[in-house]
Amino acid sequence: MNMVTSSKGKSLMPALDDTDLACLIALQADPRASWRELGAATGIAERTVARRIKRLMDADALRVIAEADPLATGRGVVLHAWVRCRSGRVPDVAEALARLGITQLVVTLAGTADLMAELTLEDAADMPDVVTRVLPSIDGVEHVEARLVLRPFRRAGQWRIQADAGAPQDAQEPSLAPPAALTDAEQRIVAHLMRDGRASLAELAGHADVSEPTAHRLLQHLVDRRALSFRVEVEPALVGFPVEAVISVQVRPQAVDALAAHLALDPNTRCLFGTSGASQLFWHVLCRDSLHLWDVVTRRLGELDGVLASEVGVVMRAYKRCGIVREGARLGGENA
Repeated sequence: MNMVTSSKGKSLMPALDDTDLACLIALQADPRASWRELGAATGIAERTVARRIKRLMDADALRVIAEADPLATGRGVVLHAWVRCRSGRVPDVAEALARLGITQLVVTLAGTADLMAELTLEDAADMPDVVTRVLPSIDGVEHVEARLVLRPFRRAGQWRIQADAGAPQDAQEPSLAPPAALTDAEQRIVAHLMRDGRASLAELAGHADVSEPTAHRLLQHLVDRRALSFRVEVEPALVGFPVEAVISVQVRPQAVDALAAHLALDPNTRCLFGTSGASQLFWHVLCRDSLHLWDVVTRRLGELDGVLASEVGVVMRAYKRCGIVREGARLGGENA
Protein backbone atom coordinates (compact mmCIF):
# COMPACT_ATOMS: atom_id res chain seq x y z
CA MET A 1 0.00 0.00 0.00
CA ASN A 2 1.21 3.52 -0.77
CA MET A 3 1.30 6.27 1.84
CA VAL A 4 -1.07 9.25 1.87
CA THR A 5 0.94 12.44 2.43
CA SER A 6 0.05 15.98 3.41
CA SER A 7 0.69 19.02 1.25
CA LYS A 8 4.01 19.34 3.10
CA GLY A 9 5.01 15.80 2.17
CA LYS A 10 4.59 14.32 5.64
CA SER A 11 3.51 10.69 5.81
CA LEU A 12 -0.04 10.39 7.15
CA MET A 13 -1.66 7.02 6.50
CA PRO A 14 -1.36 4.08 4.10
CA ALA A 15 -3.36 4.73 0.91
CA LEU A 16 -6.00 2.12 0.11
CA ASP A 17 -5.85 0.03 -3.05
CA ASP A 18 -8.76 -1.72 -4.78
CA THR A 19 -8.43 -4.81 -2.58
CA ASP A 20 -8.58 -2.74 0.59
CA LEU A 21 -11.65 -0.88 -0.68
CA ALA A 22 -13.39 -4.12 -1.62
CA CYS A 23 -12.76 -5.45 1.88
CA LEU A 24 -14.09 -2.25 3.45
CA ILE A 25 -17.21 -2.22 1.27
CA ALA A 26 -18.02 -5.78 2.38
CA LEU A 27 -17.28 -4.94 6.02
CA GLN A 28 -19.59 -1.90 5.86
CA ALA A 29 -22.38 -4.12 4.54
CA ASP A 30 -21.98 -6.52 7.49
CA PRO A 31 -19.63 -5.20 10.21
CA ARG A 32 -19.87 -8.39 12.30
CA ALA A 33 -19.41 -10.84 9.44
CA SER A 34 -16.77 -13.55 9.79
CA TRP A 35 -13.61 -13.47 7.68
CA ARG A 36 -15.04 -16.37 5.69
CA GLU A 37 -18.27 -14.48 4.99
CA LEU A 38 -16.34 -11.37 3.98
CA GLY A 39 -14.13 -13.45 1.70
CA ALA A 40 -17.19 -14.95 0.02
CA ALA A 41 -18.76 -11.49 -0.42
CA THR A 42 -15.64 -10.05 -2.03
CA GLY A 43 -14.28 -13.04 -3.93
CA ILE A 44 -10.99 -12.43 -2.11
CA ALA A 45 -9.19 -15.11 -0.12
CA GLU A 46 -10.34 -15.21 3.51
CA ARG A 47 -6.77 -14.88 4.75
CA THR A 48 -6.18 -11.81 2.58
CA VAL A 49 -9.37 -10.13 3.80
CA ALA A 50 -8.38 -10.72 7.42
CA ARG A 51 -4.85 -9.47 6.85
CA ARG A 52 -5.94 -6.29 5.03
CA ILE A 53 -8.57 -5.32 7.60
CA LYS A 54 -6.36 -6.14 10.58
CA ARG A 55 -3.57 -4.05 9.08
CA LEU A 56 -5.87 -1.03 8.89
CA MET A 57 -7.03 -1.65 12.45
CA ASP A 58 -3.46 -1.93 13.69
CA ALA A 59 -2.65 1.37 11.94
CA ASP A 60 -5.55 3.01 13.83
CA ALA A 61 -7.18 3.80 10.48
CA LEU A 62 -10.21 1.58 11.04
CA ARG A 63 -12.45 0.54 13.89
CA VAL A 64 -15.72 -1.38 14.03
CA ILE A 65 -17.93 -0.03 16.79
CA ALA A 66 -21.52 -0.05 17.93
CA GLU A 67 -23.66 3.05 18.37
CA ALA A 68 -26.47 3.21 20.88
CA ASP A 69 -29.45 5.40 20.00
CA PRO A 70 -30.62 7.40 23.03
CA LEU A 71 -33.83 8.28 21.18
CA ALA A 72 -34.72 4.57 20.92
CA THR A 73 -33.85 3.80 24.54
CA GLY A 74 -35.75 6.79 25.89
CA ARG A 75 -32.73 7.84 27.90
CA GLY A 76 -31.08 11.13 27.18
CA VAL A 77 -31.06 13.60 24.35
CA VAL A 78 -28.80 14.53 21.44
CA LEU A 79 -27.79 18.15 20.92
CA HIS A 80 -26.04 19.95 18.09
CA ALA A 81 -24.01 22.94 19.23
CA TRP A 82 -22.95 25.56 16.67
CA VAL A 83 -20.15 27.60 18.19
CA ARG A 84 -18.49 30.91 17.33
CA CYS A 85 -15.09 31.52 18.92
CA ARG A 86 -12.91 34.48 19.66
CA SER A 87 -10.25 35.20 17.07
CA GLY A 88 -7.43 32.67 17.11
CA ARG A 89 -9.10 30.37 19.66
CA VAL A 90 -10.88 27.88 17.39
CA PRO A 91 -8.31 25.03 17.78
CA ASP A 92 -8.26 25.49 21.57
CA VAL A 93 -12.06 25.35 21.82
CA ALA A 94 -12.22 22.31 19.50
CA GLU A 95 -9.69 20.43 21.61
CA ALA A 96 -11.54 21.33 24.81
CA LEU A 97 -14.83 20.09 23.33
CA ALA A 98 -13.20 16.88 22.11
CA ARG A 99 -12.03 16.15 25.66
CA LEU A 100 -15.60 16.27 26.99
CA GLY A 101 -17.06 12.81 27.49
CA ILE A 102 -20.46 13.98 26.25
CA THR A 103 -19.25 14.97 22.78
CA GLN A 104 -19.57 12.49 19.93
CA LEU A 105 -18.59 14.77 17.03
CA VAL A 106 -16.40 17.88 16.95
CA VAL A 107 -15.49 19.51 13.63
CA THR A 108 -14.16 22.94 12.71
CA LEU A 109 -15.93 24.74 9.88
CA ALA A 110 -15.52 27.35 7.19
CA GLY A 111 -18.87 29.09 7.50
CA THR A 112 -20.98 31.19 9.83
CA ALA A 113 -20.11 28.95 12.79
CA ASP A 114 -16.48 28.21 13.62
CA LEU A 115 -17.21 24.69 14.77
CA MET A 116 -20.01 22.23 15.32
CA ALA A 117 -20.31 19.60 18.03
CA GLU A 118 -22.77 16.77 18.65
CA LEU A 119 -23.39 15.96 22.30
CA THR A 120 -25.23 13.08 23.93
CA LEU A 121 -26.70 13.81 27.36
CA GLU A 122 -27.88 11.00 29.62
CA ASP A 123 -30.75 13.05 31.00
CA ALA A 124 -32.75 15.81 29.36
CA ALA A 125 -32.56 17.64 32.70
CA ASP A 126 -28.82 18.17 32.03
CA MET A 127 -29.51 20.23 28.91
CA PRO A 128 -29.97 23.68 30.52
CA ASP A 129 -26.69 23.39 32.43
CA VAL A 130 -24.75 22.21 29.38
CA VAL A 131 -26.17 24.88 27.08
CA THR A 132 -26.06 27.84 29.47
CA ARG A 133 -22.99 27.04 31.61
CA VAL A 134 -20.73 24.23 30.40
CA LEU A 135 -20.33 25.24 26.75
CA PRO A 136 -20.26 29.05 27.18
CA SER A 137 -17.69 28.73 29.98
CA ILE A 138 -15.10 27.08 27.69
CA ASP A 139 -12.29 29.58 27.28
CA GLY A 140 -12.48 31.12 23.81
CA VAL A 141 -16.20 30.52 23.19
CA GLU A 142 -18.06 33.63 22.07
CA HIS A 143 -21.52 32.31 21.19
CA VAL A 144 -23.38 28.97 21.27
CA GLU A 145 -26.52 28.01 19.36
CA ALA A 146 -27.98 24.71 20.53
CA ARG A 147 -30.37 22.61 18.44
CA LEU A 148 -32.12 19.52 19.71
CA VAL A 149 -32.08 16.43 17.49
CA LEU A 150 -35.72 15.41 17.12
CA ARG A 151 -35.62 12.62 14.55
CA PRO A 152 -32.95 10.58 12.74
CA PHE A 153 -33.50 10.07 9.02
CA ARG A 154 -30.08 8.58 8.30
CA ARG A 155 -27.15 7.76 10.57
CA ALA A 156 -23.47 8.03 9.74
CA GLY A 157 -23.05 4.28 10.09
CA GLN A 158 -25.40 3.79 7.13
CA TRP A 159 -23.14 5.65 4.69
CA ARG A 160 -21.49 3.29 2.21
CA ILE A 161 -18.43 3.44 0.00
CA GLN A 162 -19.78 2.86 -3.48
CA ALA A 163 -17.90 1.83 -6.62
CA ASP A 164 -20.67 3.66 -8.50
CA ALA A 165 -20.91 7.04 -6.76
CA GLY A 166 -24.29 7.67 -8.38
CA ALA A 167 -25.92 4.54 -7.00
CA PRO A 168 -28.56 5.21 -4.33
CA GLN A 169 -27.99 3.78 -0.89
CA ASP A 170 -30.37 2.08 1.47
CA ALA A 171 -31.98 4.21 4.14
CA GLN A 172 -33.72 2.90 7.22
CA GLU A 173 -36.93 4.38 8.47
CA PRO A 174 -36.66 5.52 12.08
CA SER A 175 -38.24 3.12 14.51
CA LEU A 176 -41.77 4.04 15.51
CA ALA A 177 -41.73 1.69 18.52
CA PRO A 178 -42.00 3.43 21.89
CA PRO A 179 -38.64 3.99 23.60
CA ALA A 180 -37.59 1.19 25.95
CA ALA A 181 -34.88 1.42 28.61
CA LEU A 182 -31.98 -1.04 28.45
CA THR A 183 -31.70 -3.83 30.99
CA ASP A 184 -28.48 -4.23 32.98
CA ALA A 185 -27.35 -7.08 30.71
CA GLU A 186 -28.14 -5.03 27.59
CA GLN A 187 -26.20 -2.07 28.97
CA ARG A 188 -23.13 -4.25 29.52
CA ILE A 189 -23.39 -5.69 26.00
CA VAL A 190 -23.73 -2.22 24.48
CA ALA A 191 -20.81 -0.84 26.50
CA HIS A 192 -18.51 -3.63 25.27
CA LEU A 193 -19.64 -3.34 21.65
CA MET A 194 -19.01 0.40 21.70
CA ARG A 195 -15.36 -0.49 22.28
CA ASP A 196 -15.24 -3.48 19.92
CA GLY A 197 -18.11 -3.94 17.50
CA ARG A 198 -16.76 -7.33 16.34
CA ALA A 199 -16.60 -8.85 19.83
CA SER A 200 -17.65 -12.52 19.83
CA LEU A 201 -20.83 -13.80 21.46
CA ALA A 202 -18.63 -15.56 24.02
CA GLU A 203 -17.06 -12.23 24.98
CA LEU A 204 -20.45 -10.52 25.15
CA ALA A 205 -21.89 -13.33 27.25
CA GLY A 206 -18.96 -13.09 29.65
CA HIS A 207 -19.28 -9.32 30.06
CA ALA A 208 -23.05 -9.51 30.53
CA ASP A 209 -22.90 -12.62 32.76
CA VAL A 210 -25.43 -14.47 30.58
CA SER A 211 -25.32 -17.53 28.33
CA GLU A 212 -24.26 -17.21 24.68
CA PRO A 213 -27.80 -17.92 23.40
CA THR A 214 -29.11 -15.19 25.71
CA ALA A 215 -26.40 -12.78 24.55
CA HIS A 216 -27.36 -13.52 20.93
CA ARG A 217 -31.05 -12.94 21.70
CA LEU A 218 -30.38 -9.66 23.52
CA LEU A 219 -28.11 -8.43 20.75
CA GLN A 220 -30.67 -9.25 18.07
CA HIS A 221 -33.39 -7.50 20.05
CA LEU A 222 -31.25 -4.36 20.36
CA VAL A 223 -30.61 -4.32 16.61
CA ASP A 224 -34.22 -5.11 15.66
CA ARG A 225 -35.59 -2.17 17.63
CA ARG A 226 -32.74 0.00 16.35
CA ALA A 227 -31.46 0.80 19.79
CA LEU A 228 -28.07 -0.37 18.52
CA SER A 229 -26.35 -0.18 15.14
CA PHE A 230 -22.87 -1.05 13.90
CA ARG A 231 -20.47 1.27 12.18
CA VAL A 232 -17.21 0.85 10.30
CA GLU A 233 -15.42 4.00 11.37
CA VAL A 234 -12.80 5.27 8.92
CA GLU A 235 -11.84 8.84 8.05
CA PRO A 236 -13.70 9.77 4.80
CA ALA A 237 -10.60 11.27 3.17
CA LEU A 238 -8.87 7.90 3.40
CA VAL A 239 -11.51 6.29 1.17
CA GLY A 240 -11.68 9.04 -1.43
CA PHE A 241 -14.01 11.65 0.09
CA PRO A 242 -11.77 14.48 1.33
CA VAL A 243 -14.41 17.22 1.05
CA GLU A 244 -17.30 17.26 3.49
CA ALA A 245 -19.83 19.77 4.67
CA VAL A 246 -22.61 20.16 7.21
CA ILE A 247 -25.64 21.88 5.73
CA SER A 248 -28.57 23.44 7.57
CA VAL A 249 -31.66 23.19 5.36
CA GLN A 250 -34.77 25.27 5.94
CA VAL A 251 -37.84 23.60 4.46
CA ARG A 252 -41.55 24.29 4.22
CA PRO A 253 -43.06 22.28 7.11
CA GLN A 254 -45.41 20.30 4.86
CA ALA A 255 -42.48 19.23 2.64
CA VAL A 256 -40.04 18.09 5.34
CA ASP A 257 -40.82 14.38 5.36
CA ALA A 258 -40.76 13.94 1.58
CA LEU A 259 -37.59 15.98 1.19
CA ALA A 260 -35.85 14.14 4.06
CA ALA A 261 -36.77 10.79 2.52
CA HIS A 262 -35.16 11.90 -0.75
CA LEU A 263 -31.97 13.23 0.87
CA ALA A 264 -31.62 10.10 3.00
CA LEU A 265 -31.18 8.08 -0.20
CA ASP A 266 -28.57 10.39 -1.69
CA PRO A 267 -25.22 8.53 -1.96
CA ASN A 268 -23.37 11.56 -0.59
CA THR A 269 -25.41 11.70 2.60
CA ARG A 270 -23.36 10.70 5.63
CA CYS A 271 -26.15 11.51 8.09
CA LEU A 272 -29.42 13.41 8.16
CA PHE A 273 -31.40 14.56 11.20
CA GLY A 274 -34.49 16.58 11.91
CA THR A 275 -33.64 19.29 14.46
CA SER A 276 -35.09 22.22 16.32
CA GLY A 277 -34.23 25.76 15.28
CA ALA A 278 -34.80 27.83 12.16
CA SER A 279 -33.55 25.00 9.91
CA GLN A 280 -35.42 21.73 10.20
CA LEU A 281 -32.76 19.48 8.66
CA PHE A 282 -29.10 18.84 9.48
CA TRP A 283 -27.48 17.30 6.39
CA HIS A 284 -23.89 16.02 6.50
CA VAL A 285 -22.46 15.21 3.06
CA LEU A 286 -19.23 13.65 1.77
CA CYS A 287 -17.81 14.62 -1.62
CA ARG A 288 -14.82 13.75 -3.81
CA ASP A 289 -13.82 17.37 -4.50
CA SER A 290 -15.07 20.96 -4.25
CA LEU A 291 -16.85 20.83 -7.63
CA HIS A 292 -18.71 17.74 -6.44
CA LEU A 293 -19.81 19.64 -3.31
CA TRP A 294 -20.97 22.56 -5.48
CA ASP A 295 -23.14 20.17 -7.49
CA VAL A 296 -24.61 18.63 -4.32
CA VAL A 297 -25.56 21.93 -2.67
CA THR A 298 -26.82 23.65 -5.81
CA ARG A 299 -28.23 21.24 -8.37
CA ARG A 300 -29.27 18.35 -6.12
CA LEU A 301 -30.66 20.51 -3.35
CA GLY A 302 -31.98 23.19 -5.67
CA GLU A 303 -34.11 20.76 -7.68
CA LEU A 304 -36.07 19.66 -4.61
CA ASP A 305 -39.47 21.19 -3.92
CA GLY A 306 -39.92 22.85 -0.55
CA VAL A 307 -36.39 24.10 0.13
CA LEU A 308 -36.50 27.67 1.42
CA ALA A 309 -32.85 28.27 2.31
CA SER A 310 -29.63 26.47 3.14
CA GLU A 311 -26.38 27.29 4.88
CA VAL A 312 -23.18 25.37 4.15
CA GLY A 313 -20.32 24.87 6.58
CA VAL A 314 -17.32 23.15 5.00
CA VAL A 315 -15.54 20.82 7.42
CA MET A 316 -11.91 21.82 7.80
CA ARG A 317 -10.85 19.31 10.43
CA ALA A 318 -12.43 16.57 12.52
CA TYR A 319 -11.25 16.52 16.12
CA LYS A 320 -13.66 13.78 17.18
CA ARG A 321 -16.09 11.42 15.46
CA CYS A 322 -18.39 8.85 17.04
CA GLY A 323 -16.83 9.60 20.41
CA ILE A 324 -13.32 8.83 19.12
CA VAL A 325 -10.66 11.54 19.26
CA ARG A 326 -8.84 12.03 15.94
CA GLU A 327 -5.16 12.46 15.27
CA GLY A 328 -5.34 13.41 11.60
CA ALA A 329 -6.68 10.32 9.83
CA ARG A 330 -5.86 8.15 12.84
CA LEU A 331 -8.40 7.12 15.45
CA GLY A 332 -6.81 8.14 18.72
CA GLY A 333 -8.56 7.87 22.06
CA GLU A 334 -11.21 5.48 23.31
CA ASN A 335 -14.93 5.98 22.83
CA ALA A 336 -16.45 8.59 25.06
